[in-house]
Amino acid sequence: MKDQPGFCYDIFKNQAFWNFSDGSVGYMPCSVYNGHLDKDIPPEQSWRGENRRHIINIVAKGEKVSGCKICYDEESVGRTSRRMSDHNHYENFLHSTEIDPGASGPESLDYSVGNLCNLKCVICNPGNSSAWIPDYRRLYPDRDLTPFLYKKDRIVEIKDPSFLNNIKSLHFHGGGEPLMSMAHVNLLQKIKEVKGLSDVRVYYNTNGTQQVNDDVMELWAQCRLVELYFSIDDIGTRFEYQRTGAKWSNVRANIEWFKINMPHNHLFNVTCTWSYLNLFYLDELVTWHRENFSGNRYGDPCHLVFQKALGVFGIKHLGNRAIEALMQRFDRFPMLQALIVDMPVKEDPHTEFWQAINSIDKVRSSEFKKICPEWTIYL
Repeated sequence: MKDQPGFCYDIFKNQAFWNFSDGSVGYMPCSVYNGHLDKDIPPEQSWRGENRRHIINIVAKGEKVSGCKICYDEESVGRTSRRMSDHNHYENFLHSTEIDPGASGPESLDYSVGNLCNLKCVICNPGNSSAWIPDYRRLYPDRDLTPFLYKKDRIVEIKDPSFLNNIKSLHFHGGGEPLMSMAHVNLLQKIKEVKGLSDVRVYYNTNGTQQVNDDVMELWAQCRLVELYFSIDDIGTRFEYQRTGAKWSNVRANIEWFKINMPHNHLFNVTCTWSYLNLFYLDELVTWHRENFSGNRYGDPCHLVFQKALGVFGIKHLGNRAIEALMQRFDRFPMLQALIVDMPVKEDPHTEFWQAINSIDKVRSSEFKKICPEWTIYL
């Protein structure tokens, strides 16, 4: 099975919950899967259901899964895909390589906690951030906002304890800010009651604006490993423009707080989404990371991970002058040059981006061109 072109450990071992802002829940093999297999049924039913069996059969027949295209595309240009990362996770960390299509429950869960969030990041939307709703109302006054209203009582409930018997990995992520929701605490408590947490690895994607209380720290201390991925796309004023609602000084202070207060079983990482908004200045972020957040208090490394933005802020092409300027600016940063080495070269205007950013700036009384004047010249 593992030699089939569509094989992925997540298809056999993981279930992703996508907690939509309207209160409904979709299920898929992982959080980057395109679409969902089931919606508005118990997670146990989806795990044991026909749609999951269908994609397992597709892999068994030697075919690729259409919903996994994002990983296939990343791999085709030499980038590390979610599928490749999880291969390393299961084989080299969990040492769990057995494939059992009939397993009673998953070994890993991806949990999107809904759209409750205190920031309205430029690259985001009200489906992933409740703070975006007022601006969205001004941008699109005729659209129905009901699907975006966060409902605190709509948290996934797992009624069959045996569904959690095999859990060894949890990933709490957006939409929304997971540390603002009780969903992660409730799930950790339930797993603790069913089987304990000593063999469970936990990941969080967090915007860095939230601290946690002693009860959460106590739960984390019982886990095998807790990893915090801080979403930081830039520094200083540009960070505050892109992650609207956050203060750079507060996020830096929170990072220092976590450095001091985390239990021993932790790792830190920084996730940067690169886009039209920040590409030109990524060398400054890399320098900040090297000088201020290269590791935790035990000397474990804090990695800086880059992921490409999708949608109107995802860069689809650049002109010759822009690429030449970037390659020169990133002369001492091969990791950044690698982001643009395969970028299509076109002199076409970036119309879609400018329409989107100008509309947002008008609503927020901000101005991208003043925040990023050097980069604006090349766009």
